[in-house]
Amino acid sequence: MTVFILFFLTLLVYAVFSYSLVDPNLVLSSNAYYWSFQNWMWSTFFHNGHLMAYVYFGIIISLFILYFHILDKLKTKKISLKKIIKNKYVLLFLVLIFPIFLSYNALSHDVFNYIFYARMIVKYGVDSRTHIPLDFPNDLWIRFMHNTHVTDVYGRGWTYSSIIPYILGFGKFSLTLVSFRFWNFFAMILLYFSMQYFSRTLNNRNMNLYEASLVFLNPLLLIEAISNYHNDILMIPFAVLAVSLLIKSITSKITDNKLKLKYIVFSLIALSISISIKLATIALLPIWLLVIGVSYFSFKFATKMATKFRIKINEGVYQKLIFTFFGKFVGYIPDLAAGLMMILLFTPRSNYFLPWYMIWVIVWIPFMKLKLFRNLIIIFTLSSCLRYLPWLFNNLEYTDQVLRNQKLITWIIPGIFLLSRFKRIGQTTDKS
Repeated sequence: MTVFILFFLTLLVYAVFSYSLVDPNLVLSSNAYYWSFQNWMWSTFFHNGHLMAYVYFGIIISLFILYFHILDKLKTKKISLKKIIKNKYVLLFLVLIFPIFLSYNALSHDVFNYIFYARMIVKYGVDSRTHIPLDFPNDLWIRFMHNTHVTDVYGRGWTYSSIIPYILGFGKFSLTLVSFRFWNFFAMILLYFSMQYFSRTLNNRNMNLYEASLVFLNPLLLIEAISNYHNDILMIPFAVLAVSLLIKSITSKITDNKLKLKYIVFSLIALSISISIKLATIALLPIWLLVIGVSYFSFKFATKMATKFRIKINEGVYQKLIFTFFGKFVGYIPDLAAGLMMILLFTPRSNYFLPWYMIWVIVWIPFMKLKLFRNLIIIFTLSSCLRYLPWLFNNLEYTDQVLRNQKLITWIIPGIFLLSRFKRIGQTTDKS
């Protein structure tokens, strides 16, 4: 129980610390007690980058140490997660992560863009792709935005869905911020259900508590999805659902090809929704090409070859062979999906791992077979969280040196992890 209490308290410390990075132009509340607290946070931290970096480093390292301890405690306990409404572990999870709901989006200004692009559509009746926030200079909500000179670069799916939390904010800025936070929490719930469906489809069982904790207690997911509001958390549930439906089309014992085709069509619809929110999940398309290519074109090819060489082919036997092949292949689809999403992070466009992009990858780790790859992804979530250190240390200013240091932090920590693993493997081989 101690480790869970410490995790809760460390998240609470992060929530308090996050207010040191509130934009000076932003007044979240005029309450005297809050205003006194906010001024103290500014005077203590805001112009002291070194102190901010040290405190942030301590928080992140503490969170990950506690995260690993929690996983270690849960690993041997095969606690299945059923009936989410009545499950006591779900309630404990909500209590455990509650402090993150109180935090400020300290490490990202993206939510202000989300809000204003929705505002442009609802209040001003203009297309956020043809107008920029600076077209409305008298609107006070642009004071703390970044990139006010560019049009909406987010997917249409995200922009239109963000109208819902904007409307629920009733034109009040602070209430709109709260509304967007709950919108992202709703997306996290969608992710949980899509992952449970994935688990039932792939493993014929619900996720257990350990598997769910791998993702939902990961400090990167909590900070980037809930605290920093990143929209990747709404993109990824539809991607997980899409892959689940694809797997169902090739592993179910349905003999009706039309029904199997429906599963594939619905999976592509789910993937299209995901892509409409953010283009990144288009990287998963090779999985569809591989599955469709093998299952729907290989038989025609085999039949053609059999006719050419005058060989009789038994369709029933062939289907059994294909089913056996997919039975082996399907188990590695999560590893393939994680790998395909990881490849995107090697591109200059992603600045070699923007921290929140790891959300695309970590959702697959409960189902992965390749243990080293899974552990490497978890280490990348740690290094990605620490990527903010040079920026904090440099008083929130980006320079070429800061960017270089960020990349070094992102890559050196996983590199050290891999070297230690290979060294251990080498020592084991020598002893044998």
